[in-house]
Amino acid sequence: MTTSQTQRSIVRVTINSDVKFENFVKAFQERLGKFDQAAIAALIGQPRQAAAAIKSMEGDQGLMIFFTLDHGRALNMVGKGSKALRFILGNPLVAIQMTKHDLRAGQYVPLTLIAYEDKENRLRIEYDQPSSLLNVCESSEIDEIAHDLDRKLLSVVAHAIEDASR
Repeated sequence: MTTSQTQRSIVRVTINSDVKFENFVKAFQERLGKFDQAAIAALIGQPRQAAAAIKSMEGDQGLMIFFTLDHGRALNMVGKGSKALRFILGNPLVAIQMTKHDLRAGQYVPLTLIAYEDKENRLRIEYDQPSSLLNVCESSEIDEIAHDLDRKLLSVVAHAIEDASR
């Protein structure tokens, strides 16, 4: 067995807002599509139909939620209730565009974003910038897609905050 280690910098995006946590979550979920794994599994071996089905699941900026983890609910088990949701999101078609160049990209997509209420009851959103995660692949094709994901993710968050403030 041979092992190696590489150290690199990750860019963490942190967004603070005065909108209510629940309003942001609702707006964020409404803006994004929802991935339906069962529908795609039924289309294995039918790439055109699967791609069309995935396209129909896309939300704002072509992104969709794969699943949500409720970290706040988990903390309730130890008496520290809080509001914290982790979203796993992305787009399988975008992931395929990257992994066809380098399978290591699959380690970083789908993306992860956490939204939580901080100690001052303010909304905080954090995620690692896709381009800073995916630069490990050292591929100009992947870098281009990753920078586009940077823009798309920030846009969805900004629009959801705007929606939540209304």
